[in-house]
Amino acid sequence: MGGLFSVLDSSVSALQAFQNALNVEQDNISNSSTPGYANQIATFEAQPFEPQSGLYGGVTSGPTVSTNDYYADQAVQTQYSLQQNFTAQSQALSSIQSLFDVTGQTGVIGALNNLFQAFSSWATTPDSAANQQDVLSQAQALAQQFQSAAASLSSTTTQLNTQIGSTVQQINQLAAQIATDNAAIASGNPPDPNAQADLESSLENLSQLANITVNYNADGTANVLLGGESGLVLGQQAYSIQANFTNTTQGGNPNAVPDAQILDSNGQDITSEISQGTLGGLLYVRNTVLPSLQGDGQQQGALNILAQQVADQVNAILSSATTPGGQAGVPLFTYSATSPVDVAATLAVNSNITADQLAPASSSSGNGAALELADLGNSTAAADQIDGQTILGYAASIATQVGQQASDAQTGESLHTQLLAQAQALQTQISGVSLDAAATQVLQLQQGYDAVSKMVTVIDSLSTTLINMVPSST
Repeated sequence: MGGLFSVLDSSVSALQAFQNALNVEQDNISNSSTPGYANQIATFEAQPFEPQSGLYGGVTSGPTVSTNDYYADQAVQTQYSLQQNFTAQSQALSSIQSLFDVTGQTGVIGALNNLFQAFSSWATTPDSAANQQDVLSQAQALAQQFQSAAASLSSTTTQLNTQIGSTVQQINQLAAQIATDNAAIASGNPPDPNAQADLESSLENLSQLANITVNYNADGTANVLLGGESGLVLGQQAYSIQANFTNTTQGGNPNAVPDAQILDSNGQDITSEISQGTLGGLLYVRNTVLPSLQGDGQQQGALNILAQQVADQVNAILSSATTPGGQAGVPLFTYSATSPVDVAATLAVNSNITADQLAPASSSSGNGAALELADLGNSTAAADQIDGQTILGYAASIATQVGQQASDAQTGESLHTQLLAQAQALQTQISGVSLDAAATQVLQLQQGYDAVSKMVTVIDSLSTTLINMVPSST
């Protein structure tokens, strides 16, 4: 009887092992769509078969093995980070690109072309009141376009500041969640696959916001470094970062906006470490693209350079010319000289000038100054050029550069969207739950469970028969 009961114990242990495996597969099926969840594999451990020692074999439950692959996870995180970097750039650059029409039909460049055409018509008939008035009207339109572009760039800066601040808050929230996930994983025995899934999901979400390096510990918890250098999550402790937008009016000048800064928990500047993710894309446009256009404490900005060159050269030509009545010419444009980065925002037509004060005559001809103004946009004279380019050439280069940056961002977004899909497909292939495979596994486990159940039934029947064969005492 002892041997029979030993076999019964072995069979019951096998039943428990199969039931545990069925429970694992049920969890897999239930979590097949859970972000970050990795397929779990129930294992069995064979028991020794030594009848002479009272050991009758069978199986017991072994450890549950996760198919989570950290290299596949990191590949997905990397592609997420790159994709979202270009997405953020593309969205921010789209509004800037619209200010600089590469076709020259609208915006600042279109207004420049219209002004030079007005100068050309005026040079043909310098005493025409209609042509004189058209010059003033086109000059006014150009000033308004410069002011509008400066205001739009300023508004974009403000919007990006808000987005950067919001992204930093999301990063801190995810860092805190990862620390919580680490705590749940560290306290789990055996490891909880749902806690691990929460961690992987949080890491993927974080990778979309910034470039991160993840180092896994032996217990499955993760340490996260922002930009590969600054600790964001170490074990169960999260370290908050912050966006710095203080001192935004250098010298009282609202247009001289310094770069946005990202500070670590110790107040150290780590901006240069963040190159990818949504935050990296926002910082690139905010700290590189916008200052090159609107200027900052270190540079005047292309828009202001263009506005000042046009105003100064037009004013210089008109001031040295004379009117048909022999009067000295007066400047056409005015702008604030407080700071070089204010030029475009303050460019305006001289409020004291009238149409008949426009001076077309030069020392050599009655329309020499007007002709010089008509040719100013394409003049190759050193004094008229900007960085070796004509005024219109320089304006076109601004549009080309912004357009190229926007195009590169769109191309990068498309490329890394495809690479992300490939990385996710590989991740799913390695650690994702296949419902077909799970269904097959459940069927096999159920068959094993049924077989062991029959064994238990047979042993129970044999035990009952043996017990009934023992004569009862009277």
